[in-house]
Amino acid sequence: MPTYRIYYAEREVGDKRTGDAMSALPLSGAYRPGDYVSETEWEEEVDAPNTDGALDSFFKEHVRDNSELRWVDDDGESRAVEGVTYDADKTYIWVEHGKLMEYQGLDEATPGMVSCPLCEGAGEVTTELADEYLGEHGEEIVEEDQEEERPTWG
Repeated sequence: MPTYRIYYAEREVGDKRTGDAMSALPLSGAYRPGDYVSETEWEEEVDAPNTDGALDSFFKEHVRDNSELRWVDDDGESRAVEGVTYDADKTYIWVEHGKLMEYQGLDEATPGMVSCPLCEGAGEVTTELADEYLGEHGEEIVEEDQEEERPTWG
């Protein structure tokens, strides 16, 4: 079964001038990607038979049901997700733990490889090579036997 790497971002929405976060995050109305005070990029690997299955599995982990998920049209308007199939090229948004989340795309991943920290995820390298790069640049290396999740690259 193929493995897919899904990229998404966690955004804290608020006033960029003051850095104040908003307490409520509306999913309806216009969505402007620049209206946030911080961003953290994430990636997850999902085993699925195809991209639709990968997105289905991913969203089941992040929202209770599709009523909590929206997609963003070309005009920046958020729309309700209808049906049970997904388009890997659309931008999806949802709120998770008080943060605005945005799906940013997916790639089929090669087993045993991770996103390259040097090219910011545009390619894949072995875990050892990524750890070597991160070690040389002052990043903490996460050992395989630790329970914490490995840092994301890209």
